[in-house]
Amino acid sequence: MPSTGNRPAAPSSALLAWYNAVPNVFWSALSLTPLSIFCYQHIERRWLYGLLFVSLLLYALPASRFKHLQISRNPLIYRKLGVVAINRFTQHGGLVNWLIRRTYPQYRRLRARSAVAALVRTTYHQERFHLVLFVFFLLTSFYAVAQGYWRWALLLTLLNVGYNLYPMWLQQYIRVRLEPKAPAS
Repeated sequence: MPSTGNRPAAPSSALLAWYNAVPNVFWSALSLTPLSIFCYQHIERRWLYGLLFVSLLLYALPASRFKHLQISRNPLIYRKLGVVAINRFTQHGGLVNWLIRRTYPQYRRLRARSAVAALVRTTYHQERFHLVLFVFFLLTSFYAVAQGYWRWALLLTLLNVGYNLYPMWLQQYIRVRLEPKAPAS
């Protein structure tokens, strides 16, 4: 068995943050750069502020309302939609965990029940963030259509699906998988 030398058994918080920041920065730059360009070049400021205001109102949505947005309580539906495939390329996803486990084979994100509860809370926060952005992208796409910018509208809609809709579904999928199973009757 190879010696681990002075290497700790688990990665540091800073190292985990670094590994998980890379996909975050990549997807954010890929999606928010075109959105920013469109907003800067084509949206009147009063419209931009209005669209932002309407979108930001969704931060007030309580977590209890998210059950109405959930598409299924069955993880199979999410798998059929490709959510698991998308999760390979996200923070705390398959690729990130694989890279961490190459150096720290015992690494597990969830080691205790308290970690599961914290993860569930985090999924609501992340879903809320992507819902706010989903609505902003959607309203911006409608604005683009109204102004005759069809290509921009198509691009913003495609980016919205990848950057916001799928991440919202991923948060729902995580919660569905973490729910305690009902006893068989």
